[in-house]
Amino acid sequence: MTELRWYQDEAITALFDYFGRETGNPVVAHPTGTGKSVVIGGFVARALRYWPNQRFICLTHVMELVAQNAAELEVMWPGLPIGIHSAGLGRRDTVHPIIFGGIASAIQAPGAFGHRDIMFIDECHLLSNDDNSMYRKFIAAMKGINPHIKVIGLSATPFRVGQGLVTDEGGLFTDIVHDMTTLDNFDRLIAEGYLSP
Repeated sequence: MTELRWYQDEAITALFDYFGRETGNPVVAHPTGTGKSVVIGGFVARALRYWPNQRFICLTHVMELVAQNAAELEVMWPGLPIGIHSAGLGRRDTVHPIIFGGIASAIQAPGAFGHRDIMFIDECHLLSNDDNSMYRKFIAAMKGINPHIKVIGLSATPFRVGQGLVTDEGGLFTDIVHDMTTLDNFDRLIAEGYLSP
């Protein structure tokens, strides 16, 4: 089982605290190499302990991250019913309670995934404000099935060129709930050996 680093545990707790008081779509901002896939896995594992019937989907834009995120959860909690939906990985699972997928594959048939309670978007700075983008169309389809679906973003750079912060007006995301991308936090992560200088 993967042991959470202090900041990963803080991020997971911050997400639970957020949903205890807010209804928006939060973002976890952690630098590249600090283990955002562990945050996803830790959140899913913790949520399933309390609400075993929750259904998750985690989307990203490249098959390497799909495989990495799924593998991390399998290490954290072996035996979980995890599906992969990625043409590049040669799998099109849709019914598993936990799906890791690529957006380009998932958008082909969003209704096939059925009801989902929580959606993760890894590398969420790539999500456009354009309602005709793949992510926006997929989210709209998921909201058509479950209007109460929660969307959680993860990014090392919660800033989109030409848009500003991913939480700025007009964007999907509403709040950055845990931010390790400040200069002070970078310095701390380097000092504690989690990042190289």
